[in-house]
Amino acid sequence: MRTIPALIAVAVLGTTLVACSSPADPSHCTPTFPSGQTASVVEATGRIGQEPDVSFPTPLVTKSAQVTTVSAGDGSLLQSGEVADLQISLYAGTSGDLLTSSSYDEAEPVRRTVGAEDDMFAQAVECATVGSRVAFAATVEDIYGADQLNPELGLGNDDTLVAVIDVERGYLGKANGANQLAENGLPAVVTAPDGRPGISVPNQAPPADTRVSVLKRGDGTKVKEGDQVVAHYTGLVWDTGTVFQSSWDNGIPATLPAVSLEDDPQAGLVPGFADAIIGSTVGSQLLIVIAPEDGYPEGSWPQGIPEGSTMVFVVDVLGIQ
Repeated sequence: MRTIPALIAVAVLGTTLVACSSPADPSHCTPTFPSGQTASVVEATGRIGQEPDVSFPTPLVTKSAQVTTVSAGDGSLLQSGEVADLQISLYAGTSGDLLTSSSYDEAEPVRRTVGAEDDMFAQAVECATVGSRVAFAATVEDIYGADQLNPELGLGNDDTLVAVIDVERGYLGKANGANQLAENGLPAVVTAPDGRPGISVPNQAPPADTRVSVLKRGDGTKVKEGDQVVAHYTGLVWDTGTVFQSSWDNGIPATLPAVSLEDDPQAGLVPGFADAIIGSTVGSQLLIVIAPEDGYPEGSWPQGIPEGSTMVFVVDVLGIQ
């Protein structure tokens, strides 16, 4: 049976204060949940990004999910499909007791895709602005499903939970740059509406050297060596077309250090990947074909990637720490 801390699911990922592209105009955004009287009585003080001091009258009861803005930030507007780094404190509406909270550490946010259908915390921040604190109230069953919490918590399906959510940072949900002409002899890439790439490798030998093709050219900040880059990526083996890793599978972008294994053997990226993202711009989509000599060192190729393979990556550059 799942426990409350597991359900908040803190993602141990780096963060970045890179605003999403949406204008901060709430009239252009329809929130998932309405405002309501229950959520509006929640008071939360303290700095955004630090554990709040929360109070509300008990027992607090709601029959439907509702949200209210406790304090509005002046950052960009979060719309469905974009990405947010959150900090969350969860309380029992019956008693006001704190049940669990995220880390309130900038290096360990709860990263979510805004408006995700299976995540009410992600839905609760739709149409919030970066820098905001919101209060969200809903039943246990609404948030987690029926009979999913540990009975020792003493909470029934109809009991109310109150979440105080800080919106620390926002990112693009997918590359939004201008389309560029594709290069001959490289894999073809098509993207779904949500940004997930489909990659078709040509039936021919891979290029002898590493190749980088900009498929979409963003106009955001340029990546410098040493930056922490927030990105969606898919990697596959040229010879087989087999995908060995994709951040799209869990819907949450990764944070990648713009540094080579040659300079940082513990945390760095393979040289071909690092060289490709350094100098790219936020909003860009890159096609990277990495020749074996620019890949992993001999004897250290990970499981699922045959040693000496040519690797293919499609990378959406979404933000910089």
